[in-house]
Amino acid sequence: MKKLVLFFMFGYVSLVFGRANIPNYRSYLLGDTKGNIYYEKNAEKEYPLASVTKVMTIMVTLDEIRKGKIGLYDEVPIDWEIVSVGGTIIPVKSGDKVLLIDLLKSAAIRSANNAAYALAKYVGKGSISTFVDMMNEKAKKLGLENDLEFHTPAGLPDYMTKKRMDMGTAKGIYGMTMEALKYPEYLAIARQKTAMILNNTYELRSTIKLLGTDGIYGLKTGYHRKARFNITVLSDKDNTNLVTVVMGGKTQDIRDDKVLELNREFHKIYRNKDIIKESVPLFNIPVKTGYINNIDVYGSKNLSRILRKDSDVKIEVNRMSYVKAPMKNGDVVGTYKVLVNGNEIASDKLIIKENIEKKSITDRIMDKF
Repeated sequence: MKKLVLFFMFGYVSLVFGRANIPNYRSYLLGDTKGNIYYEKNAEKEYPLASVTKVMTIMVTLDEIRKGKIGLYDEVPIDWEIVSVGGTIIPVKSGDKVLLIDLLKSAAIRSANNAAYALAKYVGKGSISTFVDMMNEKAKKLGLENDLEFHTPAGLPDYMTKKRMDMGTAKGIYGMTMEALKYPEYLAIARQKTAMILNNTYELRSTIKLLGTDGIYGLKTGYHRKARFNITVLSDKDNTNLVTVVMGGKTQDIRDDKVLELNREFHKIYRNKDIIKESVPLFNIPVKTGYINNIDVYGSKNLSRILRKDSDVKIEVNRMSYVKAPMKNGDVVGTYKVLVNGNEIASDKLIIKENIEKKSITDRIMDKF
């Protein structure tokens, strides 16, 4: 009896210490929407995607809608294969028909697995494997075939699907999330904390607890035992668009805290600086032979960059000392270049945005009296 008790005691101690030794997360990445990465760890190591997989499922479905092959208000049939999907689900039964828009909302907001399978089977014309091929083909077109590998439309673990797990890297999820920015209809759904479906009989609640915090407005969570807690989020605090990916969080709270930590550390050091605004003049220059004495000069296009707050930003201009009427809106009066810490990051034309009429001979003569 003493040996038996001792065995269980050591088993309990081993279990406790085993949990304690689990790292808080497996990998992370924070980057902007122009491909610049600011923080990363293990970003190129492959881990299970879990329900982050559904980002690709939703985009592939929206691609088919954009092509006109299916419609948002199509009635999608539900069969036994869809009903048998486990994990998080919406309440449907075999023989039901559900609006495609409701399935999109269910997959995006509630991360419903049966909704993802219903979309896959409908878009794949009855074949889920055909749909999965479409997912992998899209990953290839995005240049992410070495960072994303799909085997299901929902991201469930292998012991539930009897298939290989959907796998990917934080770098791959980052690239996939940037592609999602091209789908405003997806973003409009993903930013909703709640939504009603099934003829307003069932309420969805978002799995993203961070919505609305520090400018976070999407995009997708993921969890199963082998993947642990994953997330990819979009944020636009202080007009700075960021993508943050955390994979393999020990708990949901630890994962979410890491997202906030990365974002807050970023905003302490960096900011999105408007360097050139095409609506704001840089300076003005004298006008000769015109009815005005000076004309405002503008950069020809907007320029903003995410920079360290302590960056030294300078605009160097090469311009005419004066202009001579007549001139018209859009005429070039010089060039500029932008230097950050002494390095040129951009250059363009300087233009005027008004027509300048030339004074008549009579008016020029009168000016002398």
